[in-house]
Amino acid sequence: MATGRKAIHLEMRGGKNNRQRVWEAIRSAAESFTSAQVARKARVDHATVRTYLQGLMKGGYVTVIGGGRTDGRFEEQTLTLTNDVGAEAPAVTRDGKASTAGTGTEAMWRTLRILGELDAQELANQASIATPTTRSTAMRYLQWLVHAGYVQIVSKGAPGKPARYRLIPQRYSGPRPPMIQRIGQVFDPNLGKVVYRQPEPEGDE
Repeated sequence: MATGRKAIHLEMRGGKNNRQRVWEAIRSAAESFTSAQVARKARVDHATVRTYLQGLMKGGYVTVIGGGRTDGRFEEQTLTLTNDVGAEAPAVTRDGKASTAGTGTEAMWRTLRILGELDAQELANQASIATPTTRSTAMRYLQWLVHAGYVQIVSKGAPGKPARYRLIPQRYSGPRPPMIQRIGQVFDPNLGKVVYRQPEPEGDE
């Protein structure tokens, strides 16, 4: 059964998301490449690659050097990398603007490593220095990390006293934040695997 393609920043394989795989394929070809060539090399859906390339073109990272519509005929565009910003794939929207997808999660994960023990409001406040983060978002992330075994509850909450949490040092897997996926699981891009799946609800007998 066919499945819809996933957003470039969501699908993970081998510790790298689609965006990173596409960017690495672009950098390896650098001087001249087409979207089809990048899709084959990165092993990413062609439509997904074209969407990301559109953002990179508008953001000034890649430039068209050939192809397109000529003499009434259409030839696939040939592109070149004009702004190589390094190994980490640029996070851009379709319009070429910087994407904020995932930055809140990155800020929370980084804060957990630096501060150690905290409550949800403290986590939200610190993460908000990088990107606006609400207490409910911070609480949800903490709860998922508790389920996945990354964070422990230091003290349970009580009236007027919020619960406090701590990142378990041995469970720090790397700089990329564990991601909560919509299907009810936690994916760790540092390890390249799903580390927690929400239990299926038990059906009636």
